[in-house]
Amino acid sequence: MSRTLEWALAGERVILHGDKALYYPAHATLMVADTHFGKGAFFRRKGLAVPTGQSQDDLQRLSALIAHFAPQRVIVLGDFFHHRPKPGEPFLEQFPGWLARHGHVQVEAVIGNHDRHAKGIDIGIPWHATLDVGPFHLCHEPQSVPGRHVLAGHLHPVYSLSAAGDRLRAPVFWCREGVTVLPSFGALTGGWDIQPQAGEAAVLVVEGELYPMGTRAGVRGRC
Repeated sequence: MSRTLEWALAGERVILHGDKALYYPAHATLMVADTHFGKGAFFRRKGLAVPTGQSQDDLQRLSALIAHFAPQRVIVLGDFFHHRPKPGEPFLEQFPGWLARHGHVQVEAVIGNHDRHAKGIDIGIPWHATLDVGPFHLCHEPQSVPGRHVLAGHLHPVYSLSAAGDRLRAPVFWCREGVTVLPSFGALTGGWDIQPQAGEAAVLVVEGELYPMGTRAGVRGRC
């Protein structure tokens, strides 16, 4: 298996990456979903013993993806934040420097349900209710849009495999008719188990490697 996989969506070539990202070469656009920056700080504020460094590690992973694909745009498909950050939290201190280091890239975010708690906080990036890029409609919560192929997040899709008493639960890219749901990017995010139906496809992400499970209409690499 490989860390990258070429896929066809809405007649366009995209590249799936084992760090749970999707790259659209025709528009030099890198997409991830559900970063949930600041989630560790939120847990610690509630008295849970969560290690520090989650946001920094996730920003480093995003930097590695930028270095790999050299995109012009990076778009987070909602739930950029996990909560309303407070002054002095690690992410708010780290993000301006990270953004400056990637000044050649336009970083943007679609508003997710968690981001509504952070309304009014200016971190130096544009926010959008939805976006259209090529034939794709970018939003947070998956929903059909006539004439568009939707790219979304929100669900944190995972798939469970069992064999001989062992169980593997892995994030997936989930491709349905007119809608593709990206796995959650953030390290501290959970997952919602899916069961792909006939005509749907899923690509498992296991330790950074991609494993296609099935395809629409029996055609590998298309949706």
